[in-house]
Formats: sequence, structure tokens, C-alpha cells
Amino acid sequence: MWFKNLRLYRLSAPFTLPPEELAKQLQHDAFRSCGSLETSTLGWVPPLGRRSENLAHGAAGAVLICARKEERILPNSVVTEEVAEKAAEIEEAEGRPVRRKERQSLKEEVVQSLLPRAFTRSSYVFAYLVPKEGWLVVDAASAKKAEEVVSLLRKSVGSLPAVPPRVQSSPSVVMTSWVSGEPVPTGVELGDQCELKEPGEQGGVVRVKGLNLLSEEVGAHLETGKQVTKLALQFEDRISCVLDEELAVKRLAFEDTVLEALDDANAHDEAAAFDAQFALMTLELGRFLPRVLEWFGGEEAGVSAA
Repeated sequence: MWFKNLRLYRLSAPFTLPPEELAKQLQHDAFRSCGSLETSTLGWVPPLGRRSENLAHGAAGAVLICARKEERILPNSVVTEEVAEKAAEIEEAEGRPVRRKERQSLKEEVVQSLLPRAFTRSSYVFAYLVPKEGWLVVDAASAKKAEEVVSLLRKSVGSLPAVPPRVQSSPSVVMTSWVSGEPVPTGVELGDQCELKEPGEQGGVVRVKGLNLLSEEVGAHLETGKQVTKLALQFEDRISCVLDEELAVKRLAFEDTVLEALDDANAHDEAAAFDAQFALMTLELGRFLPRVLEWFGGEEAGVSAA
């Protein structure tokens, strides 16, 4: 149970549902498979998989949940080919061209006819809440996927004032200053990867990997006005990751100094081992995430934990 990518949300009001009550609320939106004419469905599944039927699992002050999304696989190439064949049949039979609007109608008909026969695939997104500290953390690489899960959670519980954290200082500006040679926060070391972007929507992007980020080569890019939008970091020899300008955490990994704490966990008791891993992860992130906010001047006034 190790999260790999973190999308962060702050709870601006107390979250008071205990795990057993949250599980009951999630039951209203429990996962179901796609109907014959549905392109996708999204719903809650037990985060412990077959080991439990509960839709919310509490451990060490955190509550783990999991959403499953099922999608029908209908390649565009298949649809396009089918539409082209039907359009050709009409043109040959009626001696007239099939125009754009009619092609769109044909496409809709083809999709409806093919959907029931399309294969499905599933993906899972885990998230956890820490009500006391005011965090909702989603293990998702993209903001869109994270928002799908957060929106489903809002629907299930009725109201959820959760928003991405807002900080006083621009993460991009601050990270650029670190790569420019200014002191990094205590406990932080720069990695060997970063992404540099020119200002403006059409600005070029340079990806640096395997280099000393304080080198002249990287500095030359900074002198042209590029700013750091992603930066590899190591925190206290316990966590390594890539942090981006939206405070999203990617490629999260826990170092051996953290993993050694699991050596005494009962490997023969699967449930106990799972809880030990989940508790250790949330404990380490509970130390790490507030520090991330501090690096960028702390949260904006009026934005705080529950």
C-alpha cells in the first residue's frame, strides 16, 4: 500500500464521519459494471480488496477509500472504419454524397451498435482522509482523475469542502531560486531531474535528467528566463519525489530508512501487514506534507486545515 502520485486537497471544514458511517454513505455509490450502452461507470470498492467488504478502512487516524472505474474499449479506428463502410453503401445505393451531419448520425448509430460487444477495462484510484490534520490525498497522476474521485466523494457524503492547497509564494519561483543556487530548506536535497519552461502559454520546455542541477548548463537555461516547473527532491533521507508547480507529488518513493520500520511487521498476517504499511505511509506523509507548505511561505490566509 504505497501511493506513487499525490494530488493534495485541504479540508476547510471538519470531516466528522467515522469510518463505519463513511462506509455506509459510500454504499450509495458502490461500483457496478457498465450497462450494455454505457461507456464507463465509476463507483466505490473495498480498499482492502477481497479481504474485506467495507468501503472505508480506518487505521492510525486515516481513512482509506478506493474508486474503481470501468470503461468500454471502443477504438476510434474501428468506429471510423464502420462509419466509412456505411457511408459508402449509402452513396452507392442512393447516388449522393453523405454529408457531415449525416456522418455524425451514422457515427452515433455505430457506437450504439458496437458498445454492447466492446471489451471493458478497469482502473483503481486510492485516496485517504486525515480528518484531524485536514488532508485528503488522492493517488492519481492527473488532476482530472483525482477530481473524478473527489467529485464522487462529494456526491456520496453530500458535502466536502476540499480544495487544492494554496500557498503564499509561487512554487515555480521558489524552486527556480533553489536551482539558481539559493539555500534549500533544512532537510531538503536537490535531485538530478527538473523541468524548465519559458514564460507564456507557448513557452518551450526543457527536461533535465541525470545532471547536477547547479551546473552551468542548467544555469544557462535559467539566464534565458526559464523557470522550474518540476523538481526532483529528497526529504530527510526518507522520501524522494518530483514536485511540480501545482504542488502535485510524482514518483513518490520511500527510502530504506523508512522501509526498515516494517521489518518487525507480521508478514504471515496479511491484514496486519497492510495496516502497518498504510500507517507508516500516512505517518511519513503527515510529516512531509506540512513541510511542503512551509517551503512556499505557508498557506494563504483563510485556507487552513479542518
